[in-house]
Amino acid sequence: MRLAPLQQHFHARLRRRVPWIVVLVFAVVFTGFQFLLVPANQLRQSGALLNTLVMPFVISFCYGFLSPLPWRWSGDDRARAPFWRGLAQALLFNTLIILLLVSVSWLMVRNASLKAEALGLGQGAKVTFKTVLSMNLLGGVPIMSIVGAIIAFSVITEEEKLAAEAKLEEAQWVLLRGQLSPHVLFNSLNGLAELVRQDPEAAEQALLDLSELYRALLRHGDRPTAPLGDERALVQRFLAVEGLRMGERLKVSWGWDSGLDAVEAPPFLLQPLVENALKHGIAPHPAGGEMTIKLLRDKAGLRLQVVNTGRGLGLVPGQGVGLRNLEARLKLAYGSGASFHLRSEGATTVAEVALEGLETRR
Repeated sequence: MRLAPLQQHFHARLRRRVPWIVVLVFAVVFTGFQFLLVPANQLRQSGALLNTLVMPFVISFCYGFLSPLPWRWSGDDRARAPFWRGLAQALLFNTLIILLLVSVSWLMVRNASLKAEALGLGQGAKVTFKTVLSMNLLGGVPIMSIVGAIIAFSVITEEEKLAAEAKLEEAQWVLLRGQLSPHVLFNSLNGLAELVRQDPEAAEQALLDLSELYRALLRHGDRPTAPLGDERALVQRFLAVEGLRMGERLKVSWGWDSGLDAVEAPPFLLQPLVENALKHGIAPHPAGGEMTIKLLRDKAGLRLQVVNTGRGLGLVPGQGVGLRNLEARLKLAYGSGASFHLRSEGATTVAEVALEGLETRR
C-alpha cells in the first residue's frame, strides 16, 4: 500500500466495531493485572493511578490498530510489504512506539517511587528509565511485531475474500442485466405477431415504437442505478407499445408520487411487474383489465406496486424469468433490505417491491 491508501485503511478500521471490542477487552484485562501488580500505596499517587488507568488502553490501541501498519506499507499498489521489508519496518516502527509509550509512562510515575517488584525486578533492584525501556523493548518489540503480522495478514485475507465475492456479484449482476433486455424484447415480439395479421399498419407503428423501446432498454440497463423517474418513462413507452396491440382492453392509471422521481434504484424494478400483470393477468382475459401503477413512501420505506384486474393469480412467485431476475437483483443490491411479494386482494392481483432503505449495497 502507498501512504494515502494506508491512511484510508487505518481510518476504515477505526470505524469498525470488532477491532474496538478486542482492544477494549484487552485493555480491561491489562488494567486488572496492573491493579494486581502495583502496590496499593503506589496507587495513591496521582501519576501512578493515571498510568494504571490510561496506559493499558493506549498500549492495546497500539497493538490493535498501529502494529499492522508497517506490514501493509509496501510503497506501491501491493496489499502488503514483502516479508523481510515488512519485518524490518515493523521492528523499527514498534521500537519507536514502545520508546514513546515508556517515556510517557515514566513521566506519569516519576513522583510515585514505583517499586522494583511491580516491574518484575528483584527486591531492592534499582529502577531506572533505561531498565524499564530495555525490558519493554526486549519483550514488546517482537510480540508487537508478531501481533501486527497476524492482524495484517488476517485483514488481507478478509479483503481478498470480499473482493472475490464482489467480483462474483458483479458477474451475476451483468448476467442478470443482460438476460432481462432480450427477455422483454422476445415477449414484445411474440405479442406483436398476432397484430401483424389483424392490423398491419398498427403492427408497423408498433415495430417502430419497439425499436425505440429497445434502445431505451439498453440505455436504461447500462447503469447500476437510475432515477425512478427514468423507470417510469421506460414503462410508459413499454405500455404504449402494448397499447397498440391490446387497444381498449388495456386501461392504465398512475398513483405515482413524482416527488420520488429522483430516488436512485437498480434499473428494471417496475418493468417486470408491469409485464407480469399484462402477460398473466390482463392479456389472457377476454375483456382485458385495468392496471394501477403506484410509487409511494411510508414508515417502512419505499413501495412500488402494480395492481391489476383480469385473470386471477395463477403464477407462483419466482417462476417467471422476469420475476426470478427481479428477486435475484433485489437480493444482490439490497440484501435483506428489500422484498418482493405477489398476492391476491379480492378480484385484483398486487405485485409489490418494498425497499426498507434507499441505500444499495452496490
